[in-house]
Amino acid sequence: MSLSSIINSASSALSTAQMQIAVANANVANADDLTYTKKTVSTTATTALNSASSATVQRAADTYLAKTVVKTAAASGYAGVVDTYMQSYDAALGSVDSGDDLSSLLDAFSSALTALSATADSDTAKAATVSAASDLAAGISSLSASIQDLRTQANAEIATSVDTINSTLSTLASLNDQIVSVTAQGGDVTALQDQRDAALTTLSGLIGVSSYTTSDNRLVVYTTGGDQLLGTTAAKLSYTASSALSSTSVYPTSISGITLNGKDVTASLDSGQLGALVTLRDKTLVDEQAELDALASTLIAQVNAITNAGSSTPAPNALTSASTVSGSDAFSATGALRVAVVDSSGSTVSTQDIDLSAYSTLADLVSALDAVDGLSASIGSDGKLSITADDSANGVALGDIGASVGASAQGFSDYFGFNDLFSGSTAADIAVSSKLSGDYSLLATAALDTATILAAGDRALSTSDSTTIDKLSSMLSGTLSFAAAGDQAAKTVSLSSYAASFVSGAATLVANASSSAASALSTFEAATTRLQNTTAVNVDEELALLTTYQSQYEANAQLVSMVQELFDTLIQMVN
Repeated sequence: MSLSSIINSASSALSTAQMQIAVANANVANADDLTYTKKTVSTTATTALNSASSATVQRAADTYLAKTVVKTAAASGYAGVVDTYMQSYDAALGSVDSGDDLSSLLDAFSSALTALSATADSDTAKAATVSAASDLAAGISSLSASIQDLRTQANAEIATSVDTINSTLSTLASLNDQIVSVTAQGGDVTALQDQRDAALTTLSGLIGVSSYTTSDNRLVVYTTGGDQLLGTTAAKLSYTASSALSSTSVYPTSISGITLNGKDVTASLDSGQLGALVTLRDKTLVDEQAELDALASTLIAQVNAITNAGSSTPAPNALTSASTVSGSDAFSATGALRVAVVDSSGSTVSTQDIDLSAYSTLADLVSALDAVDGLSASIGSDGKLSITADDSANGVALGDIGASVGASAQGFSDYFGFNDLFSGSTAADIAVSSKLSGDYSLLATAALDTATILAAGDRALSTSDSTTIDKLSSMLSGTLSFAAAGDQAAKTVSLSSYAASFVSGAATLVANASSSAASALSTFEAATTRLQNTTAVNVDEELALLTTYQSQYEANAQLVSMVQELFDTLIQMVN
């Protein structure tokens, strides 16, 4: 071997040692960075004398584990968001210990009715019953509001997630361009690849992705639904969030879609944090609202049907409809209505049975009611139908005699809502009637006698009569038909059973969300740990290698020095 060959070989070895030392130092410096992978220097020998001609930096990698980390990041992101929201929902559901859950509130209402039945003329018992009904209505409406608040929060977070996804895609596109360019020039791209892998994991946690790398080292990314997010350029997601959602706000009728380069991809988003937010907003919480609405609407309809068939004692001086009407409204009914004017003790002042089938418009009916002795009937400027006893000391009581009004076949008072206990029609607007909240004595507890002919002076109402209250109690414990709603199939059960089923289903959602989040996070962390065990830096090993590389550097430096001395000696000998 010539001296020039020796010095070339030693110089190449010096360069390699320098690179190895630099890489080892970088490994040690970045050992605590979880996104950093261990780097090594690979040398290539090209001559028969194994003179190292080139050296390149490579990084530790495991393609299978890397893809597993990306995949499990999506599952963990999805489950984590669902768990966070379900924990908030769990708090809104109330608890048995505090007595503010739906089952407890319904039981309290039932207990108040039982107590009132025993003392129908007790003002204290009436007040307690109205209070229990108010608490029940408030509990239902509050839970409904909480569900919509969570949907609104999810909707806002969707917009935030879309912005974060776009930012991450922009980062990936920039890294892609740098990696492709540096690769083409034969440079070191390992640090850029680490950054790209970390960004890809972040992206998958947000939206869930699949990916592959092209021959020129460009990363191509797709959603799990098959839409391309990243190629030569980054795609762009767009979404405009509504300021607030109500129970009637649903996708796609009143909530805009999430678009990808103009294409609506909302329905295909089913993984990552964004998929979880969409599922919560459009499915999970919508189903919960539907079940709550089924409970509330049935409660309202059944309770009001019974209270409207009854009367308070003493009877009120005036009955005013809850609904707004017009004299020109068509009126279709069968059966008869007993209208009675009674004094403060419940004795009959006057009475008349009206054949409801004889009238085709509301104006005709109002005229017939107004013609009853001792009564005045009219539709006010507010559109409310009022039936008033002419003498302020007297009251008005109504009783159905086979009455069936409208397509809904409701009783007469029920159709107009003269003696409603609850107002509203859904969980969002259920409340105790404003008339009752202002005067609990208007609670219907008795019922007008419709079985016998009443003459002036006959007992029409009794303060000790608990007919209406007893019917309410029987209804609460009896079976009712519920249409399919949310995850609840159509069923025939009691209100308390349906409420218990709703609460149980919600509790199951909460428990499953917690379990799924813990499992998904554990799987993601396990995959990440396995990858890090393969690619992470071992500081002790790197420090040992540094010693070796430094020794190699010193040896090769000494060899260069020795060859230089030999050259100097040869030159002197020639001279």
